[in-house]
Amino acid sequence: MSTEGAAGPTADADLKANKELVTGFIDAFYNDKDWDRARELLAEDFVNHHHGVGVGRDRTVETFREQAGIPFPQFSLTIVRIIAEGDQVWTHNVVRVAPGAPPVITADLWRIADGRLAEHWDVAQAVPAGADLDELIADAP
Repeated sequence: MSTEGAAGPTADADLKANKELVTGFIDAFYNDKDWDRARELLAEDFVNHHHGVGVGRDRTVETFREQAGIPFPQFSLTIVRIIAEGDQVWTHNVVRVAPGAPPVITADLWRIADGRLAEHWDVAQAVPAGADLDELIADAP
């Protein structure tokens, strides 16, 4: 008889796999610009709630590629912290469009279904001129 419950080893493995899916997508999509790999990690009917992107993995990938990936080849997203619960993964990130450009802090929520990313929401905060990025993203002492 198995003693694994909702918070047991199986659930922990699922949460770890969900985090790995999200980090793998972020690396492929935002950092490596590996569009084919990014498509593989998205559900076919992926819904992106980011304004102007819409529904579908192809539309999501092509929109980002055309609006950010090609014009800003050094665009990067660095995960500061990541939390998983159930079918959702949250990331707190620093986005840099280009070297020397002001960073942006983002929080992204990803929903996973059948081992693929199914849905995405995000919010962003510009880092004001003169602000210390580390103070804005670091844990309190």
